[in-house]
Amino acid sequence: MSLKTFSAAAVSFAFLAAVATGQQVANPIPAATRSQADCTGFITKSSLSTDITVFNGGNNDLASKIRQYTPGEPVYLRSRSKSSFSVGEEFSLVRPANKIFRTTRYNGEHWAIRALGKPFEDVGKVTVTNVTPEGAVAEVNYTCTPVVGGDIAMVYQPRPIPTYVPKELDRFALPNGNKVGVIAAARTNYSSLMLGDIVYLNLGKKDGVEPGQRYRVYFIRYKTSVSLGTPPTPRETVGEVIVLSTQEKSSAAIIINAKRNIDVGYGVELE
Repeated sequence: MSLKTFSAAAVSFAFLAAVATGQQVANPIPAATRSQADCTGFITKSSLSTDITVFNGGNNDLASKIRQYTPGEPVYLRSRSKSSFSVGEEFSLVRPANKIFRTTRYNGEHWAIRALGKPFEDVGKVTVTNVTPEGAVAEVNYTCTPVVGGDIAMVYQPRPIPTYVPKELDRFALPNGNKVGVIAAARTNYSSLMLGDIVYLNLGKKDGVEPGQRYRVYFIRYKTSVSLGTPPTPRETVGEVIVLSTQEKSSAAIIINAKRNIDVGYGVELE
């Protein structure tokens, strides 16, 4: 079983085991696995350096541009600025998430994402094994999605994995006055999300968001529904998320509790 496949199952099992009896758990549990934390993707306003990229790989005699590389295979890295490489260096691979957000899940989603920055998906991690005059050879350690030529290499920095104690949610809790935002998008671009899914909040470092913060997720009754004659309803808490990483105006978070399916566009409130 791959790291990616194992990750969702591991978190789901840990959560269900913790709350199966309906009792509070004394010992915190990890909010995510290492592969989940390193495969969240991100939306950033900052410009990413494209100096180091994957330009080819082993067993690609025809230099196919669609060749995909998986764990254990060698890929070739090149620095446009002729920066030197060292054996043992670790790099994260990322690429623009152009295809993920082509389908909108709520009115204004494209504008909401654009306001947060440019989306990138995490591809995987590689380690330099050889340095040659033509570039560095790196072994693919793990992948979030297969590696291809053109992927951008950045110095690997493991993301922190917060812990939490599962608890019962007050389904109809009143607003607590803390900061609020929305789930602007999801890594999978699915409209309906469940336990273990990664979401992007429209709150970031500028809003004081930090990894480990816990947010309740609540259903928003859209104003258009009210204007069409549907009366307002009590605010319904449908789940929780924990922040895994932050950018200037956005955060990547993981769903740790779900009373039912969670949709992009739902509100979040700091607990």
